Amino acid sequence: MKKRGLIFDMDGVILDSEIRYFEVHQQMFKTLSIPLDPVQYATFMGKTGDEMWEELVAQHDLPETASALLEEEHRLFQIHAKPEECGLKEGVKQVIEQAASLGYDIGIASSSSLQKIERVIRHYELPITHYVSGEEVVRSKPDPAIFRLAASRIGHAPEDCLVIEDAANGMIGAKAAGMEVIALLDDRMPTQRLEQADHVARSHAEIEEILRKR
Repeated sequence: MKKRGLIFDMDGVILDSEIRYFEVHQQMFKTLSIPLDPVQYATFMGKTGDEMWEELVAQHDLPETASALLEEEHRLFQIHAKPEECGLKEGVKQVIEQAASLGYDIGIASSSSLQKIERVIRHYELPITHYVSGEEVVRSKPDPAIFRLAASRIGHAPEDCLVIEDAANGMIGAKAAGMEVIALLDDRMPTQRLEQADHVARSHAEIEEILRKR
């Protein structure tokens, strides 16, 4: 039976923001004299910012607190990574339109704040009314709770949902929730582990093809 729920991650899948975040973090790491390990950085993607900074403060015995670094991160994001300036990932609107025409019920499961998710939907006029933020669950990705809640909001059992993710943490959470996973790659970003991916795509055009063949 064809799956009828389609759940998008937001940052790096809908919004072309991950590269902007990466650039901000590169500068912050340099200022803090933290070596940027691409393998470790890949493990931060999909998680909330406070988790990343708590780990780095402990690992490098930084004098700054995680909350202070998170506040500085948010300040820099507002300068260098405004949602309205990041733009959408190429082809994502076409995928959303195609999925709707194929009968998929569509939702978003993002570790970002509700305010930011709504801001992106409103600014880019996305035809998506169901979404879940990491703020709404006790533990965000890679915990499966955010995906289970997203499935409930679009009215489908988790096993009837397909998830599009760019980060291994999201893929792990989606698979733990019992969902099928499409990994969307981005050559500009640190390489993600793909063991949890059922399909791998390098563009939204390739995702369109995957949906067409289902």
